[in-house]
Amino acid sequence: MQKKKMSTGGEKGSTTTKTPADFLKSIRGRPVVVKLNSGVDYRGILACLDGYMNIAMEQTEEYVNGQLKNKYGDAFIRGNNVLYISTTKRTLADGA
Repeated sequence: MQKKKMSTGGEKGSTTTKTPADFLKSIRGRPVVVKLNSGVDYRGILACLDGYMNIAMEQTEEYVNGQLKNKYGDAFIRGNNVLYISTTKRTLADGA
């Protein structure tokens, strides 16, 4: 059985299928929100991550129920606690 590659069908410079791994590589060094299974959010700069979703972050802030609880220089999060990773596009004023 052959796998078919899908393209985005865009104009100039159309790309092939983007995998989750491609997305994660593309956001290294960018601001992210990491939500844990417990509901706690960590916001900071994604330094690196591995195949188990273990995450290293810089300039990290911890939010509980939407309120800033603590600030850390560097933070390490074990992958089995991660619910999702998102790029930050909204600010607190936008209700993020």
